[in-house]
Amino acid sequence: SIADTSVLAFVPPNAKPTTSQSSVSCLFSERAPTGSSSYSAFSNGEEANSSSNHGRRSSEFHSLEPIEKSDERRLRMQQDEHTKARFAAFGDELWDLRSKLAELSADLISSMASGDRETEQHVRDELRDAERQDPELVYELELAALSDAESEGKVSKAQAHRDEASAARSVLPHFNLEGLWVGKYGEHGYEMINVTYSGDLLTAYKVTGDNNVPRGEITFQADLSPLKTTRGGKPRKTLQPIKLTESASKKWGTSQLPRYSGSGSVAEEGYVNQQWMDGQLIMIGDSYFSFAWLPISHQIFFGRPSPELALKMLREAGNSEVMGIGTPPPSIEDADVGAMRAFITRCLDETDAHLEDEILEGKSDEFSCIWHDEATEECYFE
Repeated sequence: SIADTSVLAFVPPNAKPTTSQSSVSCLFSERAPTGSSSYSAFSNGEEANSSSNHGRRSSEFHSLEPIEKSDERRLRMQQDEHTKARFAAFGDELWDLRSKLAELSADLISSMASGDRETEQHVRDELRDAERQDPELVYELELAALSDAESEGKVSKAQAHRDEASAARSVLPHFNLEGLWVGKYGEHGYEMINVTYSGDLLTAYKVTGDNNVPRGEITFQADLSPLKTTRGGKPRKTLQPIKLTESASKKWGTSQLPRYSGSGSVAEEGYVNQQWMDGQLIMIGDSYFSFAWLPISHQIFFGRPSPELALKMLREAGNSEVMGIGTPPPSIEDADVGAMRAFITRCLDETDAHLEDEILEGKSDEFSCIWHDEATEECYFE
């Protein structure tokens, strides 16, 4: 197991650093600004560092009114809430449900062996109701039923199973990781990845890279399918969740960390001798995850970057000539990639100016959304 290959420790978002962890930046997606959030604008033509005469400027975006939700969006949000209510919440509610399922399964076997048909039917009904509350189990069952319906040519029945499978999948955190994440790749520093899906295969591409695995290349993949066998009929490796100690469970609000088999990319400098090694994707609550390269006992924790951090990292990843102020955006019909890139760079420069205002307002420590630590006195794994 991964617990045998490396010593891992987690610090929850709401945990207060101890003396030995005073330098650790916990998993806050964005820290609250310190100090006052109301500042007057700088006067034109005068220095910004003259604090005796000038206040700090608030971001121009702070005064914008929220966009009113459309009827379509409100309906979609209601449907999402209804779907979530059907299933056990990810975390201890789901783990407790699975413990109940195990107990009911044992009771069913016992009642069948005793010949008590009344008890057997009662337990069977209760077990069936409980099974429909486990989103991962429902997803697995509906995928299997979908495959059977398609092979039999039952179009309407296949669509019904497809809809049910989609609903169950939508509430599973490991199927909702699309988009940008940031993690610390050892001595290479912080790097950004983009997570995509092809069916149940999660693929993470590097948005900003390094000398070993450059941007645009795959950094890791994970097979998230709940089915017990592959399309070729081979058994699919299923990993048991990582059990947290009691102290860690209290801090995280969950007693288990689900994990899924995958492959991590490694290479020598210059992307030479690239190869894949066994890995694991580990869900940390429903908002964070890590990926472990098992043979080398290397693990990277990922958190969502703030929009400001994402723009900053994208800007620093590549430079191009900046177009002048007031230059209109290039037309998509022009198909001039260079002009488009230059215009976007200018936009990022403007954004960078706003970020400086944010820093003046106290929103510093742009990497505070990412947790990393080389050593800790606590080991939460049993």
